[in-house]
Amino acid sequence: SILILIQAIMKMAWQPQEEGLRQILKLLKESQSPDTATQRAVQQKLEELNKFPDFNNYLIFVLTKLTSEDEPTRSLSGLILKNNVKAHFHKFLPVVTEFIKSECLSAVGDPSPLIRATVGILITTIASKGELTAWPELLPALCNMLDSQDYNVCEGSFGALQKICEDSAELLDSDALNRPLNVLIPKFLQFFRHSSPKIRSHAIACVNQFIISRTQALMIHIDAFLENLFHLASDDDPEVRKNVCRALVMLLEVRMDRLIPHMHNIIEYMLMRTQDPDEGVALEACEFWLSLADQMICKEALSPHLTRLVPILVRGMKYSEIDVILLKGDVEEDEMIPDREEDIRPRFHKSRTHTIKHSDENGEEEDDEDDGMDDDSSLSDWNL
Repeated sequence: SILILIQAIMKMAWQPQEEGLRQILKLLKESQSPDTATQRAVQQKLEELNKFPDFNNYLIFVLTKLTSEDEPTRSLSGLILKNNVKAHFHKFLPVVTEFIKSECLSAVGDPSPLIRATVGILITTIASKGELTAWPELLPALCNMLDSQDYNVCEGSFGALQKICEDSAELLDSDALNRPLNVLIPKFLQFFRHSSPKIRSHAIACVNQFIISRTQALMIHIDAFLENLFHLASDDDPEVRKNVCRALVMLLEVRMDRLIPHMHNIIEYMLMRTQDPDEGVALEACEFWLSLADQMICKEALSPHLTRLVPILVRGMKYSEIDVILLKGDVEEDEMIPDREEDIRPRFHKSRTHTIKHSDENGEEEDDEDDGMDDDSSLSDWNL
């Protein structure tokens, strides 16, 4: 109990020394220099500073409290701390860990979007170090902050929760944490109709993490989920529409039974979205046709719509001006070199959810040599 008392006093009493703060700010400024020799020297100094137990206190202080500094410097301080958490978290003193955690929670609603995002990254990095079980107040605190009247607090906590859902989906559905999804999923669904598009987008993205795994906490609310998705079908915000398309594509794989009664309307909707003025939305919608092609009901569901779908897909095949410029560049660069066999053989694209589902089942992604376009790096290069 004496140790707890000492830690409590340290926690209350910790304040940065002016000289220490000055040195760290100087380092943060130097690390933004384009000169590689300067960067190397900074890197070395940062490693040395890790030997001081309260170095990480300074970093979190700059991120969350030092509002006199510019945002990129504060954010950089948080990102260096994130790297320290990744590399040395098990060596942190308990009092330092507690200080960082409490500072993170107090800064979730920082007025700056950049600082909010950095705090969210830091929270989820700490959580992914096995700390979700050792930080029992985290999820209830973030969940309560969703109801804040302060937009920044609501948006910041949603940003952090989305990252936690992405990184720790399995743990969130485990007894180890007392199944927080039973509370979180109904909570997320309430925000599908929020006035802010950013919040609506966060809410869908959080729920989407639990579709492919058929998480029980989501499956019992599947009808409410669908009703809210359909409500957002024509949302003004492209990010929201993108997440709606993603959800429907995954639901096609795992809850076809619930989609069949609405299939005509869903196909009509996807015909519209495949022509969406936002190319990111159109790309997400295009996944739908690939996933539908894998389903038994494809012929029956799609036949009445083919006369409209085929022209839309063919129109989507037309290269944009940028594509043409890039392709010309490629041709001019190597027009004298004969094509290799793998450059010209056909490629067969599988839907993304197909790949995700198999990677979940096998613990790793399938590697199909004919399918060079199915890894994550090239997916980002897919255009319409």
